[in-house]
Amino acid sequence: MNKTIRAKNIEKKEQGITLIALVVTIIVLLILAAVAINLSIGSNGIFTRAQNTTDKYEEASINEQKEMNQVTDVLDNYIRKVEGVTIPKGFYYVGGTKAEGIVIPDSKEDENKYSKEKYTDQANIPGDGLIGNQFVWVPVEKEDEFERYSSYYNERIQEISYFHEPSQEGYRYPNELEEYNLMKQSVEDHKGFYVARYEAGKENIDGIDTVVSKKGATVWNNIAWGDSMTEIGNTGAVAKAKGMYTDKSKYNVTSTLIYGVQWDAIMLWIDQNYKTSSCDMINSYVANSTGKGNYNEDVNTNKWKGNVTICGSSESYKVKNIYDLAGNIAEWTMEASLTDQRISRGGYYANTGVYAPVSIRDNEIPDSNDYATLGFRVALYL
Repeated sequence: MNKTIRAKNIEKKEQGITLIALVVTIIVLLILAAVAINLSIGSNGIFTRAQNTTDKYEEASINEQKEMNQVTDVLDNYIRKVEGVTIPKGFYYVGGTKAEGIVIPDSKEDENKYSKEKYTDQANIPGDGLIGNQFVWVPVEKEDEFERYSSYYNERIQEISYFHEPSQEGYRYPNELEEYNLMKQSVEDHKGFYVARYEAGKENIDGIDTVVSKKGATVWNNIAWGDSMTEIGNTGAVAKAKGMYTDKSKYNVTSTLIYGVQWDAIMLWIDQNYKTSSCDMINSYVANSTGKGNYNEDVNTNKWKGNVTICGSSESYKVKNIYDLAGNIAEWTMEASLTDQRISRGGYYANTGVYAPVSIRDNEIPDSNDYATLGFRVALYL
């Protein structure tokens, strides 16, 4: 009997201990659960910290990608070079060499599209398969050679002393002298500049007459230099040239009407004898442009003889990958003569290549806008 009672007491004690242990276990589990929940959902919880870590990683990845894009943009748009020549932001190499003329368009679709030989294959065909406006690099290797030189006309030398640049009667707002100095410094720093491959053409885009430099375009003639010697205005050659590239987020160039000193740099690039006024009067393109431009002369058998024609009408009129420097239309420049005249270069379709070779200087009244013989050409500096 006593054994039975003791056994039952032991069983009751064991059951009591088991129950207490269960209760304690549950309490411990509840405490742990509460701690875990607090760690997870609190301001410093595991989940919060994990989410913060994820957010920071994603943010770092985005920032890294932005930095990579910026580096790529710099490399793609600023540091691209061909034979040491900078291809500016917004432009792309399409063909040519430094010696014969590096050609760049402002459309990425044109990049590396044609070789120099394929340009030659486009003779007498309006359009060359390129979409963008085209420019050619003019090298100026020696700083002291970036000067204006005496030109030629009718087998004679035109003395430079009759002409000046920047104009002493130039515009003030913006300042013509300051703009000239910026251009000159850039040319000296970069050892060259870009010139439009074609005379300025005109395209109507969204109802607005827009300047283009494209083969087959309609030449933009009957245009004044500006409103006067001291006023550019909004409709003349200076204003149109300056307005061609104004978006610096897309293009890191400054566009201007070509300067007289830049025209002479092209002449010197073509014929080094131009510097010393010793060009061959018969065989030098600079002194005698017969057959090298749209002139009214016997060697010109094209249908447009005696009239203005489209931009880049003939491969015969291309020198250093630049078209129509000689003949077709005379081209306004920033150069001046006397107190009331600006200078055009290159002669026009009613002249001959002997009388009005590519280097000729002609005096023009700045607000003349009713001459089919007058057009312009754009230049770019970095």
